[in-house]
Amino acid sequence: VESINNIMGSMLSTETLFWAPLGMDLLLLATTYSYCRFSGLEWYLKSVNQHSSDPSSNSKKDDDDNHVNSFNDEKHPIHSVWDLAMIAYSAYGCLLPWAAYVCYYDASHRTSCAWAMTMLMFHKMMSKGAWNWEDAGQKSKIMTVIVFYLPTYGGYAVYNTFFK
Repeated sequence: VESINNIMGSMLSTETLFWAPLGMDLLLLATTYSYCRFSGLEWYLKSVNQHSSDPSSNSKKDDDDNHVNSFNDEKHPIHSVWDLAMIAYSAYGCLLPWAAYVCYYDASHRTSCAWAMTMLMFHKMMSKGAWNWEDAGQKSKIMTVIVFYLPTYGGYAVYNTFFK
């Protein structure tokens, strides 16, 4: 019984507020980054067109496919924008696992990492399309930030900065 209490006590510690969202971010990074890297710009443009078009309009779908195909020219400026976005995502893909590694071995860095991730979540909430409640996917993302990421990362940061 005592070992169960120790396990439950360690699972419910304030460290869970840090490691649960960071673990989720690492898993999301591994899946989304690889998908963006391997599926590329064509996948992104098709998904944008899919979310912005009326599903009942077949002619609109054909127009969107032609529009996506018009970006096949490697000299088109959209490729520069995509490359820039992937460079930034690659940097995040390197820095987040490195930060997790450093935080695992040196607990003194966890609070500053939690503050940085809290600020990232606030910036996600301030993005231009963040509060588009007509899009169920976008609403779900913002609600995840509000009910999961801010209380965990933010709670850890506030607790360790002001109350520990």
